[in-house]
Order: sequence, then structure tokens, then C-alpha cells
Amino acid sequence: MEHDLPLRDLAVHMSSHAKRIGLLLPHWEDGYQRGTPRSVDVVESAGVVERCGLDSVWLVDHFLSEPYLDEAAHWDVPESWKGLTIGFWECWTLASAIATATERIQIGTLVSNTGYRNPALLAQMMNTIDDLSEGRLIAGLGAGDFPTEHKRFGYPFERRVGRFEEALQIISPLLHGETSRFEGEFYRTDGAELRPKGPSPDGPPILIGVLLGGPRMNRLVSQYANEWNCWIAENTKVEVYREARAAVMQACEKHARDPSTLRKHATIGVGLPGFKPESPAELRIQGSLGEIADELGRFLNEDVDHLSVSLRPFSTESIETFAEIVKRVR
Repeated sequence: MEHDLPLRDLAVHMSSHAKRIGLLLPHWEDGYQRGTPRSVDVVESAGVVERCGLDSVWLVDHFLSEPYLDEAAHWDVPESWKGLTIGFWECWTLASAIATATERIQIGTLVSNTGYRNPALLAQMMNTIDDLSEGRLIAGLGAGDFPTEHKRFGYPFERRVGRFEEALQIISPLLHGETSRFEGEFYRTDGAELRPKGPSPDGPPILIGVLLGGPRMNRLVSQYANEWNCWIAENTKVEVYREARAAVMQACEKHARDPSTLRKHATIGVGLPGFKPESPAELRIQGSLGEIADELGRFLNEDVDHLSVSLRPFSTESIETFAEIVKRVR
């Protein structure tokens, strides 16, 4: 058995759990149809998502990016983005505010870079937000991906996966209520505990984001994650999701993890009628409302438990329109 730490027993829970659909909240400059939202606008949008009957809201963890450089490794970004810099409202502060402003929806991060905060502190932040939300937090974690952001804010970019693995060895046991004593190359603890403990006995579920990751990241998913996220918002094709899922499932088999206990989560892109992508390489679900519903249904027919949607354009009206599409699918 290669699991380093205990995992939540989700098999029974998953068998009766309906597939969930939520929205990514674009908490960055020019993220809304009308322009840049204030932080309070993002919190209000979470309330609209809840009122419309969707299941979750999601936040990215970035501070300041140069998308032409930072996102080029993931998809063919437009030439017009050269020299562009985009700022973001801080995700965990927003998650805390959303937790107190909503009552039902789940709140998650896609995904929080463990290299940006001391891992023991991050665990206590998540524990507190889980308490504020009465157990609705999904702790999305990752190794980080934007090199210019790391440089601008003074964080090391090299050996990210090694740092991530050490962070998980601190965060996971702390969320499970254990005392952490860890001596690593990058991090250390000496008797850290989460006190007082939040409402979830095993802490909020850990989600790890990996698209087409290497063997090491896929292994970490199999060992530490309750949920796996596949981000395909700019390349929304069922075939891409299937390929990524197959790799993660193989890692689970290799590392003695029952694949049925891992929840599968895909972040997809949807463009409502009138949306025009900035690059021909940006592939989102588009068309009439009926055509969007059909494509959404294709994803729901896959082995996927949760869909988070990057919606364009983004406004109160578009949230309401998307919620009507979801009703068609369900």
C-alpha cells in the first residue's frame, strides 16, 4: 500500500452523489462583461450563482500575470496579448467573504499554489474557511504554473513539484486532525496542529489540479487527492479530458489507489451566443442555447463528477442564462 496518509472513504458517498455544475468567478482585471469587478462584485456574483441553483463557485490563485508569457505553454495565446499584464483579487480572502455571504454552494480553488504560502499556514486558512462555510470548502491545490508571476513576487519557480510534494506532506495530515512534525528540504514543522478544528472531521477534501502531468504529479493525485481537476477551459474537447483521465486512472492503479474513490472534475469553457474568442486556438463550447446544452450533456455523460465552467461573457444575466441551460441538461 503506497498511500502515505489516510484518505477519506468516499466510495459510498460518491455512489449517491449527483453530478455537480458550478462557475468560475473571473476575479481579475476585465474579467466581467462590463470590465473589472470590485471584490464585492465577485462576492455578489457568488450569491447569484447560489440563487440560480448551481452547485459551486471557483477561484483561481494568481496575483499578477503576463498571459502572453504565462499561458503560452497551455494554448496558443493571441499576439494582441504581448505586453499585457493582468491583476487578480486574492483568492483566499474572497473565499472567506463568499463563505459568509452564501449558505449552500461549495467554494473551491482552481487551484491554490502551495508555493505562495507556508503550507501549515495555508492549512489553517483552509480550516478556518471550512468553518466559516460550515463544511463547504474544496481545497484545490497545485504546484503553480505562471513563471512571470513567481518572478515578480519573489517566489522560486524551480523545483515546484518537489516543493508541492513536501507541502502536501504537511497540509494533508493537518487537515486530517494530526500533529505535523516534518523536516524537509523546503519546509519544516515541529508540532503544528489545527486548533480549533473545523466542522469536517477529515478537513475539507483536497483537490489536485493536473492536466497532462508527468508520473510524479499523477502519483501525488493518487496518494493525496480526494478529487482531481482537469483544466480544459481553452481547449474544451471531450477527447482531451478522456486522455488526461486515463493517465490519472493508470497512476491510481499503479500506486494502489482504488480509482473509484477519486472524484473527477473538469473545468470547461463555454461561450454564450455573441461571444467571439480572441484566438482561433481558443476552443469553447459555443452555439445556440440548445447546442450548448447538448455539448454540456456530452461531458456529463463522461466519467466526471463535477464540472466547473469558465463562462464568457460574464455578468449576472449570463449566469442566469447558463443556469437555464443547466436546467435543460438536468
